[in-house]
Amino acid sequence: MSKITISKEMYGRVIEFKHVVEAVMKEEISSDGCAELILSQGIDSMLADLLGSQSQTILLKSLQQLGSQYPMQVYRYVAEILKKGAAVQEQEKMKQKIGFIPTAEGKSETQ
Repeated sequence: MSKITISKEMYGRVIEFKHVVEAVMKEEISSDGCAELILSQGIDSMLADLLGSQSQTILLKSLQQLGSQYPMQVYRYVAEILKKGAAVQEQEKMKQKIGFIPTAEGKSETQ
């Protein structure tokens, strides 16, 4: 496992924020796991800030360029996402057939 050196103040914040994470997750998490979660969320948030304002055309061209450079990884990932999306759509159709209608909040209502 690699190590990252952070200030004592930041380490203290991570340790204390661990209580918030555990309250939300309703389970214990290690200090290392908490730090990894925070870093992961931070990276995702920063990437969203950078790319979230880009047009769909630019994002599509970026994905196409990635596919040209890394065809196996990109195209298998796209195929996996499409399969998962189709499975979710099929599940929603089945719910509708048995009387459940998904609402905007993600909850279901009966007909």
